[in-house]
Amino acid sequence: MRSWANAVALVALVACHHDEPAPVTSVTPIAAPKASPVADQMVALLPDGAQIIFELDLARLRANATVGELASSALAKLGADSHVPGLPVTVAGSPLASADEVVLAAYAVGTEQAATVTLLATKTDVPGGVRLSPALVALGPDEWIAQLQAREALAEQHPLTISDELRQLRDHAQPPGTTGAVLRVTARLSFDARVALARMTGVETAPARISLWGDVADDVAVVVDADAVDPGDKAAKDSSKRLAHTIRELLSSLEDEPAVRALGVAPSLDGARLVSQGTWVRTIVAVGPRHLARVVERARAMLAPP
Repeated sequence: MRSWANAVALVALVACHHDEPAPVTSVTPIAAPKASPVADQMVALLPDGAQIIFELDLARLRANATVGELASSALAKLGADSHVPGLPVTVAGSPLASADEVVLAAYAVGTEQAATVTLLATKTDVPGGVRLSPALVALGPDEWIAQLQAREALAEQHPLTISDELRQLRDHAQPPGTTGAVLRVTARLSFDARVALARMTGVETAPARISLWGDVADDVAVVVDADAVDPGDKAAKDSSKRLAHTIRELLSSLEDEPAVRALGVAPSLDGARLVSQGTWVRTIVAVGPRHLARVVERARAMLAPP
């Protein structure tokens, strides 16, 4: 099975040995998108203007030889009254046990009009959900559900596509030659959203754009590309240095989380590689095969009944 840690380490090595600074995009050319077609369809279905898009490929996760059994067991044990951090209450629990894909989109972040919509690729009925098609269920405010229903009806006549701008940012962090992702996060943050994110996380500098790619083979690799300034703006002096400092602070705070320490993931966060080029900062976190095997065993022990 392919080792993602080796692949992303090579990317970092190449980046660190450029004689002249170059945009991150020139260091890691984007391969032809090979993400799940279902995920592509779900993202294309979202109304325009999403500031944060979170994608989780549960089918890919369950199929993994190293963590699939653990993931399936954990999702199956969730009851309808369980809550998964980061997901709306209406999505928490049992629906995730049968869903193949989860896509969340946040709009107007940091304003009074803030809203979140959730799409689930599942044939199982979801409490509070509205079925858009035999394979898709949506959750969210009524006015947003109405937009999704209208777009789904349109997609039946004319297939919808992801905009070039969104696709490029979505694929920005994906190493060339990879075949998809378990986790993707794409963010295009307005000033209000950046202020809100800074307040929520306690950081001084919130990035304007984020592209996160994470996958599992016999190891785990996560690549995060963050842009310190808005597209088209002149780069502020030392903006990438400030952003890199912020990322290091976030990694350090994550290392102190009890669950992170209990699972033994803290050394991987401490050893994360940061590459700054222009206004972009790339962060690479890798968990090697032996390390991942220990993490899985610890997770099994934590999930085992008393």
